[in-house]
Amino acid sequence: MPTLPPAQLTALVARIFEAAGASQHNARVVAESLVLSDTVGHESHGVVRVRQYLNSIAAGEIAPAAEPTVARETAVMASVDACRTFGQVAARFAMGKAIEKAAAQGLAVAGIHHCNHVGRLGEWVHMAAATGMVGLAFCSLGKRGAAVAPHGGAGRLLGTNPIAAAVPVAARPPLIVDFATSAVAEGKLRVARNRGLPIPEGWVVAPDGSPTSDPNDFYRGGALLPAAGHKGYGLGMLAELLGGLLTDSGPEPQNAAAGHGTLFIVLNPGLFRPAEAFLADAAELCARAAAVPPGAGFDEVLLPGDPEHRTAERRRAEGVPVDDATWAQLQEAAGALGVPIDLAL
Repeated sequence: MPTLPPAQLTALVARIFEAAGASQHNARVVAESLVLSDTVGHESHGVVRVRQYLNSIAAGEIAPAAEPTVARETAVMASVDACRTFGQVAARFAMGKAIEKAAAQGLAVAGIHHCNHVGRLGEWVHMAAATGMVGLAFCSLGKRGAAVAPHGGAGRLLGTNPIAAAVPVAARPPLIVDFATSAVAEGKLRVARNRGLPIPEGWVVAPDGSPTSDPNDFYRGGALLPAAGHKGYGLGMLAELLGGLLTDSGPEPQNAAAGHGTLFIVLNPGLFRPAEAFLADAAELCARAAAVPPGAGFDEVLLPGDPEHRTAERRRAEGVPVDDATWAQLQEAAGALGVPIDLAL
C-alpha cells in the first residue's frame, strides 16, 4: 500500500483527468477534492472514485470541460445548472454563490441540478464555516443512484442521500456533521471490497433480503439499509425532497446525467445576535462537551469533525495511504491515458 504526500497525489489525479478531457481548472478542483477526502480519512470519497469518474466521462455522463451556470437567481437564492460537469466543480461554484449572497443579505440558498457526484458533502459546508457562517447541505443521489431500501423494505428506493452541516466556533476548527442517511456510504463498501474485507451486518441486505457481511452482495443486487432504521429513512426522504425534488433533480429522463441534486443553505449568525458572542458561546459548549468524562471503551469525548481534523493533520505530515487495488486502478488509468506516473509525482 503506497503512501503519498497529498500534493503529489493531487498532481497525479489532476493530470489523469486533464488527459481524459477535463479543463485544467476542473481537473484541479476534482483532484483536490478527492485527495482532501483521503486526507481527512474518508477514503470512500477519495481517489477510489477516479475510475468511476473516468467511466462516466467515457459514457458521456460527465462533460469534463463544462462549467456550471446560474439558471435563475435573486438576492438570496441561485439555481445552478451544473451542465453535467464534475459535481465538485458545480458544488464549489454553488456554495461560493450562496456564501456571497449570505454575506450581503445574511441568508442565502443555492440549489444544483444536472449534477454529477459532488463528493464529500462536508467539504462544501466547511467553505461556509471558514467565512464565519453556518452551512447546511442536503443531497439527493436521484433515481439512478437508488441503493437504499426504505425502512421495512428489501428493494432499492433512495440514494445514500447525505446531509451535512458546519458551524464556526471561536478558536477551534468548526463543528462539522456529515453523514449518509444510509447505514454507510456506498464508497465504504467499495473500499471493503477492494481490500477483501467483510462488512458489519446491518449495512446491507443480500438480493433475497437476508442479512449479509459480504460487500459483494450489494453489487449483486442487494441494498443498503437506512441508518438507525426509521430515523435514517426519514432523513433520507427529507434529503430526497429538498436536494432532489426542490432543485428539480428528481427522476430524470432516460440517459440524463443529472441525478445528484444538492441544496445549500448559508446563514450569518450575526442575523440573530452579535456573531462574536455566538462563536464564543459555541466554543464554550464544545469545551463542556470535551470535558465530559469518557465512557467505557473511550479515551475522550470528541466533537463532530475532530476525527477528520486530527487525521488530516497526521496525513499532511506522513502522507496519504492508497490501498493496493485503488493504486492499481490509478496506474492503469494513467497508463491508458499516457500519463507518466514518475513525472506526475
